Amino acid sequence: MTDIFTTAFADNVRLAKSKTIITPSAATYNLIRLPKFAFVKRVWLEVSTVGSSNTISIGWTGNGETAQAAGFLSTDIAQATVLGIKESINDTLTTSKAKYFDSASGAITMTVGTTQSAGLFHVFCEYTVIH
Repeated sequence: MTDIFTTAFADNVRLAKSKTIITPSAATYNLIRLPKFAFVKRVWLEVSTVGSSNTISIGWTGNGETAQAAGFLSTDIAQATVLGIKESINDTLTTSKAKYFDSASGAITMTVGTTQSAGLFHVFCEYTVIH
């Protein structure tokens, strides 16, 4: 038997919250910085005041890869016009619960397809850094 034991461990859990996002314009926003070696475990969108359209998605950028505007929550899951907290799930080929930033740092992003005339949002992210 050949051993290939790891020496990469984490003893931390980090929970981050975005700034309050009120009636955002159509754009992509960088919300939460992620260091290199961050393993994102879960991402949530809190809709405290409903938006005017379901054109908001939560994704990521960085890690030396092409950004994914809906990498964590597609517009169908984010449901900006419905109150409550939505959680990242594995709903499509590009939407996932988790992401490892092993090549470079990155960020959690919010993409707003249509300027919102209403809405109050927060994005939360749980991650750990593995050294």
